[in-house]
Amino acid sequence: MEDNRFQEIKKIRKKDMPVQLQWFADEDYLFEEVLGLHTSEVSKFTFIAQEAYSVFEKATDKIIRDRNLHLLDIPQFFHGIIEKTWNDRKKHPLLYGRFDINGGIDERNAKVIEFNADTCSTLPETILWQKLQLEHIKSPMGQLNKLERDLESTLSDLKRNIPYEKPYFLASSFGHKEDRLNCDMVLNAAYKAGYDVFYTDLEKVTFSDEGIFFEIGGEFQPVDVWFKMVPWDWMFNEEPELAKLIIEIIEKDLAIILNPPYTAVWQNKLFLNYITQHFPNTFIAETYDSSSFLAGKDYVEKPVYGRMGENVKIAHKNIQSEGDFAGQKKIYQRYYPLDKDRENYYYQAGIFYTFQPSAINFRAENREIITNNCEFVSHYII
Repeated sequence: MEDNRFQEIKKIRKKDMPVQLQWFADEDYLFEEVLGLHTSEVSKFTFIAQEAYSVFEKATDKIIRDRNLHLLDIPQFFHGIIEKTWNDRKKHPLLYGRFDINGGIDERNAKVIEFNADTCSTLPETILWQKLQLEHIKSPMGQLNKLERDLESTLSDLKRNIPYEKPYFLASSFGHKEDRLNCDMVLNAAYKAGYDVFYTDLEKVTFSDEGIFFEIGGEFQPVDVWFKMVPWDWMFNEEPELAKLIIEIIEKDLAIILNPPYTAVWQNKLFLNYITQHFPNTFIAETYDSSSFLAGKDYVEKPVYGRMGENVKIAHKNIQSEGDFAGQKKIYQRYYPLDKDRENYYYQAGIFYTFQPSAINFRAENREIITNNCEFVSHYII
């Protein structure tokens, strides 16, 4: 990757940043250079995301139709709600997810390595930091960054199915600062779409067979739409009674949950193995449930529900990351290298997908496994 792709931006002071970015400014995380992409590369990334999403849709249709969700080790009690929400996607839309892609710059091969479809982060950086940096460079072509608008569009469409003028929209997480900031971006889009918006940590949300409730002004208010930065796999594996309550809430049409239960399929890396077996393609990295299928080839080992690059191992280089997912079942994925600059920094593209490819971002790190220690890199179109 040539140095002339980068434009260095004059340091933006913390006080000049939107409040949603000021926490990140203290984390040595926001890259001060902006990466240039040619229009052909932007087109390549968006095309790959569109094709990959089409494959995910076809594979989801098949695995549900053939009653094979057990192949993903998803508990039996959760299968029905996956099917219900998948078959009524107008009522239960995907709000957003992010395809992580290795390669794609300088005519290098590009492959989707996973789809963060359940509790995807990097919203404030993508929507706000990229826009802020773009204001400081000369780029008549701009950047691919329609994410804020597309979130609002999806939520506006969803609101038409709710028989209230100002539905209650609640966002929740475990309470980590970064998760709350991501929730804030969704709440901002929901507010613009015409909802009354609120945030409450998960522990303060009330779930019952009558719906989802949160306390405001001493009274419990029913929730019409609940956005969760809480993984489905955590719920059905660690808190099955909560998962069963939420199933009942969805089945009774008491609330809409975003992202919907079917995104638990997409978040599960065993689904990539299913895609490799049934829908071989040139867009998604070949993935298997045994390393024997990759004998003689370079491969990467990953936990099925791993996040933030934790417990990933590049087998042929004996490079691995630490983390909390070591006890999970593993998948084995053919190795496709990350793009690299002259200072040996590695770059991974992220393509946000709503109802279309909505934004591009990059994360960079001085090692080949992109983890929570990475830096966020904005882009512009050359």
